[in-house]
Amino acid sequence: MKHKSILSLLIFLMGFGAVTTSCEDMLTPDMNRYAENFSGKDTIYFYTGILRNVQDMVEQNQLLGDLRSDLVAPTAYVSDSVSGIINYDRTNANANRDGDNGLLNRSAYYKVINQCNFYLAKVDTSAVKNNIYYMKREYAQVVDIRAWAYIQLVQTYGRVPFITKPVDNADTGWETKPEGDIWATADNLVDLLKGDLERANAIEHTLGYPQYGEFATGNDNFKVNSSYLRFYSDILLGDLYLYRGASKQDYVEAAKNYYYFLKEQSRKGVGVSGSYATFGKNINTNGSYSYSPNINSWVSRGLAATSLNAENVTLLPSAANSTFGRVLTKVAQIYGFDSNSTNSTSSSGSTSGSVSLSVNYKSRQVEPSNAYLNLCKAQNYSVTTSDNTTGAPTSVEYYTGAGDARLAATAPIFETKEGGRNRYIVKEAPVTYVNASSTAGGYDFRHYKSIYRLKQIYLRYAEAINRAGYPRLAYAVLNTGLTKNTVPELGDSIAYDDAAHTKQLVYYLDSTKTTTPYHAAFFVGVDELRRAQAEPEYAKFLDFTSNNWSNVGIHEMGTGVTSSMDSLNSFALAVHGNIAKGGKIKGRILQEKERCAALAAANVQSIKRRVRLPWNDVVTPEEGGGTTTPSLEEQRKDYETLDPVEPLAADPAEINAVETLIADEYALETAYEGTRMFDLIRIARHMNLDSNTAADYGTKWLAWKIARRNFDGAPYETPATYDGLLFGKLLVEDNWYIISPVYNK
Repeated sequence: MKHKSILSLLIFLMGFGAVTTSCEDMLTPDMNRYAENFSGKDTIYFYTGILRNVQDMVEQNQLLGDLRSDLVAPTAYVSDSVSGIINYDRTNANANRDGDNGLLNRSAYYKVINQCNFYLAKVDTSAVKNNIYYMKREYAQVVDIRAWAYIQLVQTYGRVPFITKPVDNADTGWETKPEGDIWATADNLVDLLKGDLERANAIEHTLGYPQYGEFATGNDNFKVNSSYLRFYSDILLGDLYLYRGASKQDYVEAAKNYYYFLKEQSRKGVGVSGSYATFGKNINTNGSYSYSPNINSWVSRGLAATSLNAENVTLLPSAANSTFGRVLTKVAQIYGFDSNSTNSTSSSGSTSGSVSLSVNYKSRQVEPSNAYLNLCKAQNYSVTTSDNTTGAPTSVEYYTGAGDARLAATAPIFETKEGGRNRYIVKEAPVTYVNASSTAGGYDFRHYKSIYRLKQIYLRYAEAINRAGYPRLAYAVLNTGLTKNTVPELGDSIAYDDAAHTKQLVYYLDSTKTTTPYHAAFFVGVDELRRAQAEPEYAKFLDFTSNNWSNVGIHEMGTGVTSSMDSLNSFALAVHGNIAKGGKIKGRILQEKERCAALAAANVQSIKRRVRLPWNDVVTPEEGGGTTTPSLEEQRKDYETLDPVEPLAADPAEINAVETLIADEYALETAYEGTRMFDLIRIARHMNLDSNTAADYGTKWLAWKIARRNFDGAPYETPATYDGLLFGKLLVEDNWYIISPVYNK
């Protein structure tokens, strides 16, 4: 960990092309704005050299996360390289092996890892300047980046050599037999990385994060504060535990780490904001109607071309011209947008660049799949009308056939003279409006790649607490958001059985404790809240009683703000309807209603009894009578006290149903951001490891999802219809991953 001379470290890394020295490169910091109380010149260049190598692999990683998923389909203009990846063609004839296919390059990941290993082998975290351990914060960042690179590598290749020592020659043989014969997989990656990550985590929690001012991209309208380039050990530890998912404790650990990050954001006033994609209803003169999407608000939160906000957690910027660094336009090109990068020099001598895009139907190699389009169409868009005084909903209107408004901002229609009207994937070319003819406009090149977005982290948190046994709280992340006002409070009362002379503590949901009773998650229920509050680490991953939390439901982003009158988006229909579609409904809804009604009735009777009691504790007999008779309240003091009824355990069918809805929400919210295949693999692993389902349940689910991507029907319509050949391939889990390079030694 120690290295006496920072200068010699600089020279050492320069020998491996690790350092960016050009004053014009976008990853050279603006030293005039470097404000920390120590010199950044000793550290910044190593770190930015690593980031440059991350730029080299981020587009490949994004494409591999999406092209193999259920959300894309090839067009007539697809290349052999892209087609081979989409169709899981693992033959040499179609050049779909690492090194032959231009989109497959495992060494790009190891270049990042090796550069991190060089840094970590030489850095001196005990170095002090101006009473500050100035290397520690950057050390933590490098640990984080290496962990992130390994997660991407394992998600893509399945089983890879685990290497933590710097490699400076090609003769180690570690490609086929790594040192210690250690191979990284989903099952052991958290154990391999958590030691360094926990040290980084302690540094980040106590010392914070490095700050290097702004990075200039070459575009005068887009400079990136270095805080947006941060990786967070809390998120990475959450990802690792969630990926393994071997036990409830893994899910609890994942949730704890996500929760810590999200709670810190909430203290800054950051949450899932009400920046919705919406529909306007147009009534025509003949009485017919149509819907017009309004998407700018949703796009502005984390997806805009040149503006950033709290929704952007971690990203990598693109340069505006090769003069300034890496220009990241490969993904946009494959999705049908030709790019042109230029630069210009002002009269004062300063140089700036720009990237412009143009729609080209012949460049459009892939398009949104039928599965994605039909998932969007299957959503229920609602508009609630409320009383102006009380806020109580008075009516709900469903926009029949409108679907999810986020579709218009994710895969809208473009019209070209020769190509006609087609849907294009636009996460790399965000649009700001859709005109009256349903054609998109106002698109521009997005000057960065998302690594993490805030809503994505909330969805992973929901995924973790669902599998930890809290499916209803997880559903609340989608439906209402988790806040002090949306999560109901428990009330309790004593229920008396005067015939049996027993008394028992019973619980109920106290609707008086929320200021938004018409937008609250009462479906969470008594049992789940009791189980949550009994968790030994409740305060570390389930407590939303602070006023800092400010969230709306993520599903509301595209389907309208829900309310107590919105039955189609209710827990009963969304979750139990999902169970019914899977053939697993067990009458739980009726049982739940009957049980809650019985508890409520007991509670009401208890309150009524207390109200009827006189102020005195004894009843005075009539004159001339005998001894006094104890009041009912006095008698009840001697009743036998029964233990409260144990809360019902989480229903495994509910957990599976909510997990499926979370998988759908990943598609609706984060489609084409490079994570879809990784989400499917992770969730399939959860299902396979669930003792309540068959050992291959998740494997079949993933294979079925992807094999149905071309099916033009509703998500659960005719489930026996799918691509049998593709389904068969994906029943072999090795086929989920890219083939690793073949070495002769």
